[in-house]
Amino acid sequence: MSCDSDGPPPKVKQRYIRDMAIAGAIYVALVVGAALTIRYMHPPQWALVILALLPLAPALLMLRAYVVYVNALDEFQRRVQTEAAIVAAGVIAFASFAYGFLEDWANFPRISLIWVFPALSFTFGVVHRIVRRRYK
Repeated sequence: MSCDSDGPPPKVKQRYIRDMAIAGAIYVALVVGAALTIRYMHPPQWALVILALLPLAPALLMLRAYVVYVNALDEFQRRVQTEAAIVAAGVIAFASFAYGFLEDWANFPRISLIWVFPALSFTFGVVHRIVRRRYK
């Protein structure tokens, strides 16, 4: 099988980039704002919970942008995205599973769950390149 198209239509790509940039900017603003608020204002516990969960809103906007993007792709491009997502999820699932045993049984240092999503995103990017190259 060969890749007949090199990517999404320009309009789809532009919308994806715009939506991700907006969500990314909101995410950074909320993370910085929440961190500064927590550090300097010492809010009560209920406010800490809200501040800690605020960055999820733009992260959900990023997820929405990705779903809209994938739905606008042709069948082949969706297949590549899906295969990359499945492989990346499997790699991170098994890596985190293995590291959990290392933490508990071999006294490896604890790693916060906050790093799972960035690891998944990075792994998806690497796997996506490999999958696309395979079809060229």
